[in-house]
Amino acid sequence: MKIQRKASMVVLAATLMLGGSVALAPTASAVGSSACQFNSPDVNFKVSTSGARFRTGPGKRYRAIGTLYRGDSFRYFCRTRGFEKSWSYGKILRRTTTGIRPGTRGWVYSKYLD
Repeated sequence: MKIQRKASMVVLAATLMLGGSVALAPTASAVGSSACQFNSPDVNFKVSTSGARFRTGPGKRYRAIGTLYRGDSFRYFCRTRGFEKSWSYGKILRRTTTGIRPGTRGWVYSKYLD
């Protein structure tokens, strides 16, 4: 009986811990690379415009993580379709002008990359 009670407590504790960590997980890369249709070797780009939104998913309906400005560095992993009217998924290489941290992953409209 004691072993069964201890086992139940361990399962309950693990369930609560897992549920808590899932509920507190950040949504910074809500879509991730799952929306990609074209993969590529990692390529570094510079942002070619000022005011490009860096988003959690490929489209304006996704939350903006921050804003990218001309010269900010972006490592491209993949995009949603051909380059025209596509969204590129990647990560920030160096702290951006607006303070987005290196390694932050997200989406930017492809035409804003050089």
